[in-house]
Amino acid sequence: MLEGVAGAIKNIAAKASFLFALTLISVITKNVIWPRPTIEQISIPSSVQQWGYTSETFAQKVSDRTQDIAENANRGFDVAYPRKSIGVEAIEAKVPGSDFTTRSAAQFISDVFALPSNQLAGSVTRTDKEFHISFRVAGGKHLTAKIKSTGDSADADAIVAASSELAMQLAYPYVLAASLFNDENDLASTTFARTLEVLDYMIRNGRDQYYAHNLKCAIYARLNKTDDAKTECEKAIAMEPLNWPAHANLGIMYLSLAMRGMNPRVPGATAEATQNCAKADEQLAQADRSHKLTQYHDDWARCLEILGKQDQARALTE
Repeated sequence: MLEGVAGAIKNIAAKASFLFALTLISVITKNVIWPRPTIEQISIPSSVQQWGYTSETFAQKVSDRTQDIAENANRGFDVAYPRKSIGVEAIEAKVPGSDFTTRSAAQFISDVFALPSNQLAGSVTRTDKEFHISFRVAGGKHLTAKIKSTGDSADADAIVAASSELAMQLAYPYVLAASLFNDENDLASTTFARTLEVLDYMIRNGRDQYYAHNLKCAIYARLNKTDDAKTECEKAIAMEPLNWPAHANLGIMYLSLAMRGMNPRVPGATAEATQNCAKADEQLAQADRSHKLTQYHDDWARCLEILGKQDQARALTE
């Protein structure tokens, strides 16, 4: 009987070991194929160290700030990411001297087979009046920034903020763009300059170009630059004709233009408003098949009535 129990225990242990090994291999493989960015190191000058920072604690501060950026990006952002939410993607700081991890095993495999790296490294140097910050992906692109020195500990916060944005621009540029968009939208920006700078970087470097063009369309529509908005949405649509956000943004812009040519107290619309209604209907119908634009159904229904599509208008408002 005891032999039977011992055999059963061994059998269970063997199965548990097999499942653990299978899970470990799966996790390592995932980290090889889709490696999460990590900050390997940031070299800092003595003027920053005097405020109590080491290279490791500074890297952790930058990592923490990337978490703030990611959470801010996800705040009420509904403009341009249909396939998945923006998510809360931050960049981890590597802990020196840590024990074996699945990430270190994945990195070893990546190094052996010369696969692309997602390791980030940075450096901060100081001149008389400013700090120079540089971040790079191992074997890949790099970005730089300059921060004017105030000569006190406020410099450290400014350097951390700039470093975290450079790291996010290299690793998750669309998340950074979404965060900047939220900030500039809150301030009723008349330029969205910082967001557009990141979006242009994405387009130049082939990073999520559809979403970059689409968010540029949404920005230009907010700024009443209708020709620019139309151009950007059409570029996105040409890249992914079946994806809904650019159709939605373009349709919403035409819908807004149409509303300006209507008097809510008087039936009918101007000829220009009627044309914009037709354009809005075409784009909104395409988007609504994939993603219900319920908040726009009432205004869309008004356009449909102008176009003589009463049955479709009723269907939207029922």
